[in-house]
Amino acid sequence: MDRYRIEGGRPLKGIVTVRGSKNGILPILAGVMLTKGETVLHHCPSIADVHFTLEMLEQLGCCIQKQNRSIIINTNDCKNIDINSKSVQKMRSSILFMGALLGRFKKVNIGYPGGCEIGLRPIDLHLKAFREMGVSIEEEKGILCCDASKCIGRKINLDFPSVGATENCILLATISKGHTTIYNAACEPEIVELQTFLNLCGANIKGAGTECISIEGVQELHGAEYTVSPDRIEAGTFLCGAAITKGEIELKNVCADNMRQVLLRLGEAGCIIKEQKDSIYLKAPQKIKPVSRIHTGPYPDFPTDMQPQFMSVLTLASGTSIISETVFESRFKHISELCRMGADITVEGQTAIIKGVKSLKGAYVCGRDLRCGAALILAGLAAEGETVVENACYVKRGYEQIEKVFTSLGANIVLE
Repeated sequence: MDRYRIEGGRPLKGIVTVRGSKNGILPILAGVMLTKGETVLHHCPSIADVHFTLEMLEQLGCCIQKQNRSIIINTNDCKNIDINSKSVQKMRSSILFMGALLGRFKKVNIGYPGGCEIGLRPIDLHLKAFREMGVSIEEEKGILCCDASKCIGRKINLDFPSVGATENCILLATISKGHTTIYNAACEPEIVELQTFLNLCGANIKGAGTECISIEGVQELHGAEYTVSPDRIEAGTFLCGAAITKGEIELKNVCADNMRQVLLRLGEAGCIIKEQKDSIYLKAPQKIKPVSRIHTGPYPDFPTDMQPQFMSVLTLASGTSIISETVFESRFKHISELCRMGADITVEGQTAIIKGVKSLKGAYVCGRDLRCGAALILAGLAAEGETVVENACYVKRGYEQIEKVFTSLGANIVLE
């Protein structure tokens, strides 16, 4: 089992170029299935979830070429509507192929998705919306057998602004008959990115980034050339790394507007932050300040994907901070591991009370999911002595060679 071994106590200093967005490219890769012809994607991150998704595309008949950070995908020979259950179980975003394949082929047989266990994350919202659009869905031995031959555009009201359900509805509606309106849609930047890509391919989608998205179905989509946006969660993780180690960092290829809540909270914690067009500079204080209560929530609220990393920073604050997790009910798995390193955190329901301590101590800890693993790495970078973070496989799903990035900034970290 892969692990990270970290000798803490070194401030992170230097310049980092942020890579392409994990949460941006995955729905785009599913969306490629709606197109006919060749699509070229630039600035693609080399992470496990992208590799898994490309394997699924090949299973569906796509021809794939890789050139440095570009991926060339040809979908002309795609005919398969059955997705291997083992592939689906590797990651949560595999459910997006349901909307894409139903849009193109009107039929799909797909298993339930896997991914990090950070809560129930049921796909009920996806299935309810699809049924409202006329999709027939039957379950046979754990496989969802779906038929969209009678699918037509409708008004869809999502019970919760789920990112995945919003993306899946967009994918299904893009080349379906009629007009679809999605109410209470997710507003995340990744939704805007999916709209931008699909419109380049010939779609007619408006409203992404707002709670109401309008889709006029078109007959078919063609391939396109597109550059994936920078990863705002990776960027936030690197900033937190500098903050917790009393470091100084400059991020290149980053969009500050998509990270507003994280930047505001880092500023509140005492960090000096300077923004330019596509870069962010951060200098950490000698002592992190506690922050006012944080509530995670759908964009533009504080992102749940940054909650574990930011909690690591607050373990070393000069007072008490409170974080309430409102998105996922099981996203506190990092807390018990941080406490093994000397953190003082108590949990009351979905709220964590973090009392800052003078220092963290190196320990043997275990990452339970992607962001949990990242949070423990950050804690290890700041801790006294050696920290070993098990389950590097989770971290690899969303961060490309994170150990090399931190090493370039002065950290002592190796992947074993």
